[in-house]
Amino acid sequence: MRTSATVDPTSRRPVAAGYVLLEIIIALTVFAVAVGGLTSVLHASLDSANTLRRSASIRRGLEALLIEARQKPKREEMVLTATDPALGMEYRSTLEELKWINRRGQPVRGLYILRVEARDLRATAARGSIEPADVAEVYVYRP
Repeated sequence: MRTSATVDPTSRRPVAAGYVLLEIIIALTVFAVAVGGLTSVLHASLDSANTLRRSASIRRGLEALLIEARQKPKREEMVLTATDPALGMEYRSTLEELKWINRRGQPVRGLYILRVEARDLRATAARGSIEPADVAEVYVYRP
């Protein structure tokens, strides 16, 4: 006796018995592709969150050294260096005098740019790069 299809008692239509396995294989394949895509998206999201967190920490370090250097009473004391071993960053402040001429044609004395640069120590050691990772600056008037 040969039976290629079974009969569903509620619908009286023959149901193919071999398609269940094929449907399960297709469903698992679609699920695997979807999970693989979500995993790569999650990995990229975590990488960008870590990059943003590091960038925010570097900016806080720049701001802290900028505030500290700006509060020094003498120009000579404004040049500072600080190292953050957790981030592997070095912060350096420099003071540069601006050469401005006012409306009367006289030079403005005592106006400076206080600049703080953040350098990645790991990148400097690995590639020999001396380019700053980030820079913050502010005008300072010390007559």
